[in-house]
Amino acid sequence: MMPVESWLKPEDVPELAARATAMIDAALTGSGLTRETYWSAVRKGYNTPYNDPPRKRPLPAQPNAVVPAVTAPDPVAAVPAAVIAALAAEVRAV
Repeated sequence: MMPVESWLKPEDVPELAARATAMIDAALTGSGLTRETYWSAVRKGYNTPYNDPPRKRPLPAQPNAVVPAVTAPDPVAAVPAAVIAALAAEVRAV
């Protein structure tokens, strides 16, 4: 592996900068963005903290929303406590 100091030669920097500038300008062509707008967005992205966005408040209730009717619990689904205790005793016995 090469040491970091040898990755770039000082004489290569102007050519690399020109190529990078040309690539950015080509990417911005037809997008309607200027170089200033692009770099502003890049700076904002790097400077934005990595916090969760603030939570949205719940929407207010709709005045014409349909409210479901409250019904009595289903008697078939209601299981007496004695039945639950008996089933639990059977499970423990196994």
